[in-house]
Amino acid sequence: MFEKFSNFWTPIASVEEIKGKAVAVELAREKLVLFRNSSGEIGALLDKCPHRGVALSLGTVTDSGCLECPYHGWQFDNNGKCTKVPFNHPNNINLPKLSAVSLPTRIIAGLVWVFTGFEKASEPQLPESLKQPQQSYYVHDEIWNAHWTRVIENAMDFVHLPFVHRNSFGGAIGKKALEANSVAEYKIEQTESSIKVFNCFNNIPSGFALEWHQPNLVVLKFDEMVIPVRVHLFSVPINDVQTRYMLSILMLGEMNPESKASIVDEFIKPVIEDKIVIESQLGEMPNINEECNVPTDKSTLLFRHWYHQKAKINLAATS
Repeated sequence: MFEKFSNFWTPIASVEEIKGKAVAVELAREKLVLFRNSSGEIGALLDKCPHRGVALSLGTVTDSGCLECPYHGWQFDNNGKCTKVPFNHPNNINLPKLSAVSLPTRIIAGLVWVFTGFEKASEPQLPESLKQPQQSYYVHDEIWNAHWTRVIENAMDFVHLPFVHRNSFGGAIGKKALEANSVAEYKIEQTESSIKVFNCFNNIPSGFALEWHQPNLVVLKFDEMVIPVRVHLFSVPINDVQTRYMLSILMLGEMNPESKASIVDEFIKPVIEDKIVIESQLGEMPNINEECNVPTDKSTLLFRHWYHQKAKINLAATS
């Protein structure tokens, strides 16, 4: 299950999406259902009743906070435990053996996270900027018709800015860099689970930092440009051809609501510029020995290497 995306923590939906009804979601080709129990805690189950395979997301959440299957009324709590089987005497059934499959969940930065594995999950390894109170974040998400690896690669690519974003934030700096015949420079630091990159042009004031964290998070930092923000971009695979593009934006320091709204808007508007280009790419991101590569591709090639090595491990484990 979760082919090429197993045993990871990932956000899957905005907390605000999960209210009184069950919500169907798809993650790496697996169908899940999210719902809140009577205490407001969010559970994630495979969207398949263990009785006859009906989609649990078609059911209802009871007053006791259990999810009721729409076919025969079996009820499950947010840990998957079966709590009720109508019209059967309790002495004639073994409820612990009738559980639905559940996944661990966490609420982080205004997002519902799930773990894509069935062994004991360690806690998510998070950058400090994702550890603030939930209300500190502005969340935006949309669906892209692209493979999730293409979206991450795009987020890690510095030199597309003057071209893809020439009519927005990339225009001014791009024009200066092209007129000055600038060369892109990078400082790259690798850890066991991340790649940290500082990008700039060699002969003009420029530059910003990014961090990729396994498997699908890119944190954008604009301290050099004196923009007090952390943009957390998540590329969440729905299936092989669709991705949920999620932003969780954190403002640093105190500012009035109008200033916050203005900064958020500046980061949301240009998303369509990336989307148009990335949706023209076909399939998943190729391996490092495919397509043409140049020195400015260094950071994205590191991501390609990681992804295809991880894909081999996952496929071997599931074969």
